Amino acid sequence: MNLFHFEHQGKSARVGFCALPDVRPKPVVAQKTSAGPVARMRLLNGINCRVAPANLRATELIEADPELALEDAGRRLDTELTAAYFDPTDPDPKPVGDFKEIDILFEVNGAEKERRPHLIRTPNLNTLHPVKLGRRFPMAEALTQFVFRASYQLRHQDGLTLDFLYQIAKELHEQQQMALLGAGPKGNLPLVVREKGSPYRAFLYGEIGTGAHPGEYKLVVMLSDQELKRPAQTPPEE
Repeated sequence: MNLFHFEHQGKSARVGFCALPDVRPKPVVAQKTSAGPVARMRLLNGINCRVAPANLRATELIEADPELALEDAGRRLDTELTAAYFDPTDPDPKPVGDFKEIDILFEVNGAEKERRPHLIRTPNLNTLHPVKLGRRFPMAEALTQFVFRASYQLRHQDGLTLDFLYQIAKELHEQQQMALLGAGPKGNLPLVVREKGSPYRAFLYGEIGTGAHPGEYKLVVMLSDQELKRPAQTPPEE
């Protein structure tokens, strides 16, 4: 279980951060044939990755098979291998190491908006600066305005963190709100869950038990990387 450094109303604590439990246990699948058990193995597929299919001519495909590398087909890959990158514009492609990764952002209509250097991010859930609660959203608005990619639950470690998390869940439950979470010194940065992971806008959902389940709570961190927006409407032509 990972730790989540959390702050609310001047109090902070490190609590558990883990995936949601399965509704039902995953079935045990035995992979075997009539010859016995089978195991997964990484093999080369026999495709010549140094040839760009778009640059091939019909006559080349008729006379030979330049898109195939049959001598490598079925060869077992070493698990310690690392990826190599090639320049597709080079007539004699060779592995290159002096390149930069960039992120390309697009508008809603598909037009390119911006290019910027790719950042290698590190997790920021359990750092010196705790994750803070920010802006509140009505629950219906948050659940319909954002696309959620993953969900994790917060779990208490002892009696003190139980009271801490229960009060937060109770507050969100009674107000029917979801809270925006932010990392960093000012609590305004997106959350990064894993090494080299993507940044996510995170929301906190809270619920407490009622009736036959008093004292129980549920706090779920929901990660989103997309907000649903309607495109601007163009005025009708006269």
